[in-house]
Amino acid sequence: MKNRKIIIGSRGSKLALIYAEKAKEKILKHSKDFGIEEVIIKEIVTKGDQVQDKRLSEVGGKGLFSKTIEVELLEKKIDIAVHALKDMPF
Repeated sequence: MKNRKIIIGSRGSKLALIYAEKAKEKILKHSKDFGIEEVIIKEIVTKGDQVQDKRLSEVGGKGLFSKTIEVELLEKKIDIAVHALKDMPF
């Protein structure tokens, strides 16, 4: 199996980075089994992070903190996304 790097996409908030670190630890625990050499956390700035002067409901509500991360995942810029479920649109 070829050696590879895993990129975890996460917001840069304290809570998001705690979740991303926990995911990284779990991956690294089994990394040798899958030929993973490196796990990197990529901090992603979302629209919700950028908007500081308006109520989030005025700029779109749910998904403001996850859409940019989803796009990075779909465009294969990250391998996995770690995010709190509370912001996911249902």
